[in-house]
Amino acid sequence: MITIKNGLVLVGFNLEATKTNVIINDEGRIIKLSPYDEEGEIIDATDCIVMPAFLNAHIHIGDSIVKDVGDGLSIQELVEPPNGLKHQKLKEASDQEIIDSMHETAKEMMLSGISTFIDFREGGLHGVELLKKAIYDLPINACILGRCDEYYQADTTPEQARLLTRELLQHCDGIGLSGVGDIDSEIMMQIADVCNQEDKLAVIHVAEYYELQERSVQLTNQTEIERALRAGFTTIVHATQPILQDLELLMETSPYIIACPRSNGMLSTGMPPVSVYNEVGLDVALGTDNVMFNKPDMFREMEYTLKAMRGTYQNKITAKDILKMATINGFNILGKDISITEGNISDILVIKQKSDDPYLSIVNRSSNEDIMNFIMGNQM
Repeated sequence: MITIKNGLVLVGFNLEATKTNVIINDEGRIIKLSPYDEEGEIIDATDCIVMPAFLNAHIHIGDSIVKDVGDGLSIQELVEPPNGLKHQKLKEASDQEIIDSMHETAKEMMLSGISTFIDFREGGLHGVELLKKAIYDLPINACILGRCDEYYQADTTPEQARLLTRELLQHCDGIGLSGVGDIDSEIMMQIADVCNQEDKLAVIHVAEYYELQERSVQLTNQTEIERALRAGFTTIVHATQPILQDLELLMETSPYIIACPRSNGMLSTGMPPVSVYNEVGLDVALGTDNVMFNKPDMFREMEYTLKAMRGTYQNKITAKDILKMATINGFNILGKDISITEGNISDILVIKQKSDDPYLSIVNRSSNEDIMNFIMGNQM
């Protein structure tokens, strides 16, 4: 039994700042929120904020082997499969080098308060196994989205794609595709259908930069966002450049949107309209994207997102909105409620409070050095 005492607790789905104690049993379940009760080991959270841990909703952890390589190249030259610089470097690296680099990145995420990450795992089953080896001894949760190289071969049939997907899903949590323009439309639909039937995640990059949208409309008379949603994907990554009726369609279908603003900024692909999505009630989560050019740090991602949105769209998106995108919303993609609520099993951070506004204190001023305690209760 543990009691987190004297802290300002961000309670429930809406992260309401409340002075209360949090009592957690030995299974990691929150059994009581009370300003008066306490049991077991005491964690003194005086002058601290008690909050759910972070989820990094989109990362390519394999890129850890090629940090800060190729700056100034186009996004196509850097990461477009199969011949982007990233893919060339991964082919040159040994399995052990890739495992070791992913292991270090996973530790780095833990130290910055990330309890869970969603990884786009290239390399089929072999790639999935490399990541499992990299984190086997670490108390961090990985949602692994696999991808078969055969998906992109011209002679692969839709039925073969279904069989490949079923086989891969025995070893991972879903499928993560590079983009709608990289794969046959029928194969894409079959992959999403199998994932949905097996209650696994079907996630795809869409509309990362304007040229992709323009090309999609020219070739199919549909935007990338429209093609992904009509194919059955319920979670999309980036959506940096919505055009035409994309916003209306997004509001109709309500997918999860994973935004990666620092990545888009680094690659000069534009700024995702996170604040617009938030205003119309869409669920947005934040990810740090490629370790190749981004430190996997949600503190940095939150601060950049808040200021970039206000600077770009001159609106009033709040630090609380951003904090939900880095915590509660990301776990919703996994079907998990890790809010600090009686009865829940949660991953909990205790962080120094650095200003009177608890949300701005976290988003605008905090770093991993301010984490006082990290209680991991949730295991996938």
